[in-house]
Amino acid sequence: MLQCNPERCSCKYKEAFNNKHVPMLIIESKSWNIYDANPAACNYYGYSREKLLAMNITDIVIFPKESIHKEIEEVKAKGRKWFRFKHKLSDGHNRDVEVYSELITYNNQKLLFSVIYDMGYNDKLEKECLLNKVKFEHLFNNTLEAIAIVDKEFKILEINKGFERVFQYGLKEIEGKELTETVCDESLFDDSYGLRGKLSNGNFVKNEVRRKRKDGSLVDVLLRAFQLTVEGETIGFYCIYSDTSKIWLKEKQIENLRYIDSLTKLYNKEFFKQSISRIILGIKDTDEKGFAVVAFGINEYDEIVRALGNEIGDEILKEFARVLKSKTHEDNIAARIGSDVFAVIIPNTKDINKSKVIAELIKNSLDSDIILETYEINITTSVGISIYPDDGLNQMELIENAVLAMNKSMEKAGCITVKFENKLKNEVRELFWLKSNLGKALANKELFLNYQPIIDLITNNTIGIEALIRWTHKELGVVTPMKFIPLAEEIGIIHSIGKWVLYNACNQIKKWQELGYKQIYVSVNVSVLELERLDFTDTVKNILIETGLLPKYLQIEITETSFSRNFGLIKENVRRLREIGVKIAIDDFGTGYSSLEKLSELSINSLKVDRSFINGINKNGEKLKILEMIAALAENLKIDLIAEGVETEEQLKILKMNKCNIAQGYLFSRPVGRGDLEKFLKLKQNN
Repeated sequence: MLQCNPERCSCKYKEAFNNKHVPMLIIESKSWNIYDANPAACNYYGYSREKLLAMNITDIVIFPKESIHKEIEEVKAKGRKWFRFKHKLSDGHNRDVEVYSELITYNNQKLLFSVIYDMGYNDKLEKECLLNKVKFEHLFNNTLEAIAIVDKEFKILEINKGFERVFQYGLKEIEGKELTETVCDESLFDDSYGLRGKLSNGNFVKNEVRRKRKDGSLVDVLLRAFQLTVEGETIGFYCIYSDTSKIWLKEKQIENLRYIDSLTKLYNKEFFKQSISRIILGIKDTDEKGFAVVAFGINEYDEIVRALGNEIGDEILKEFARVLKSKTHEDNIAARIGSDVFAVIIPNTKDINKSKVIAELIKNSLDSDIILETYEINITTSVGISIYPDDGLNQMELIENAVLAMNKSMEKAGCITVKFENKLKNEVRELFWLKSNLGKALANKELFLNYQPIIDLITNNTIGIEALIRWTHKELGVVTPMKFIPLAEEIGIIHSIGKWVLYNACNQIKKWQELGYKQIYVSVNVSVLELERLDFTDTVKNILIETGLLPKYLQIEITETSFSRNFGLIKENVRRLREIGVKIAIDDFGTGYSSLEKLSELSINSLKVDRSFINGINKNGEKLKILEMIAALAENLKIDLIAEGVETEEQLKILKMNKCNIAQGYLFSRPVGRGDLEKFLKLKQNN
């Protein structure tokens, strides 16, 4: 690194000469040879010190010697202390420079101590300073923040437009005034002076504070302040005030958006839950009465989405929400709490009747035709109610129980409003465990068959046996097929269960035949889903072959409601079954939707009259008339008529009078296990 040479340069210039930022040269006044160069000169010209010391100043100055002499004479004449030259750098670039020179004497030798300033660099600095000033003024005057510049005594020097807007002062009103006294209420002076002390100690201050406007009103602001220093000396302070009242308002708006359903613009589930919790706390504090939570569901929503798409579904939800809001009192909070589930809070009531009246009024408005584009869509609503505190002590219990009641409402004719009861929860839990465990029932050998005799009323002989499936659940005990067969259809295992029933029923009747019991048939109920399979008849054929049972000893029972399904495929399977000799019976006749036309198209062997017509037939004239019509139909079609659910001798007498000659029911035998049925058959055979 270059150092001033004490032997070649006066030591009083040593400190200045070793400056790393300003280029300096020492030049012999007569020869113009470069006598010494500082580090900044080496860096500026792009030469090493050794190279510069071997050069003459004319190697750098691109003026001819005559022009150099002319510039020197002009400096002397004008009394200037600086020269203007063009200097050439090592990379070939030329720079306009000002050279400030002072003649010094060392060892009787005249030397020029020269300081070089790059004119272009100075111009650049001036432009940058001007640009920075423009930028500062633009930001200072156009920022939304309120800014005040104060001196060391915190007297106001400058304010921006933001300050004028927030604090309502113009500069002429407050210039030179003390900042604290201008924008602080007297009660806040101590706080302000404390912050000023931190600033004076060189700290950056950031605090949420309250300040006073010109009109005396107070405003919440975020204050950020720091020192203004020049060459290490504090000359004042820069104070920035951000109006947090608007920020708070925006935050409040954003907070509100968190609780609004984006599609329907109703409150969402989170807000609804919090509202219930607040009401519960209020009731506990004031001993007020309870309130109701009412859930509303759109019965047709899933079907609409499947048929017409999600966009139409969304429009349905928006229209439903609009009507709900218009029919809801301002005290009743309405919200969307699920995909197609809405809810309303009815405050200040424990009266279920009052809640039902309000819910029904809303429901009547919601049950309507909605016109969307070219569609006219009919909407019906299910309604469920839960009451605090009877049906739940917290928001989750009340919402869940109202929705449970709503789901029950969907199952009822007319979707009547349903009040929550504990048994609904038990039903849901039972349904869950049935669904969860049914898939393993076959593998775990939990399914079994009971048998009920079918009696010829003329001979009093057993002519057939109906095989009835049961399920032994490890916790619920014996479960009837009415509960689990629909579930098996829903979860897709009805085919494996149906095949198991067919095989075991055929196999058992064959064994009884081999044991010498009378040649009786077995009757098996079949799901409509099985009848809709193309391979169902083949499945029956294979089972008959495996068990060795003749087809005439198998009767397939199909429900009357099967006719509303894929009748063409069912008709074909019935035809094929009849071709191989299997009997066909219509079960639960009179409860479904069959037409005489469809009935005539099927080659059936018998009609089974549902037990609902037999029960009370001796006291109900209308039921008797229905029985007479069904008996006449069977007689005209030349098919058997079988009565189910016969329990009394009086019922038996009426059946015989109406030419119903086959029956089953508790009067003869309950459905029993294999062992008990064998005893029954022996007893009948011996008689």
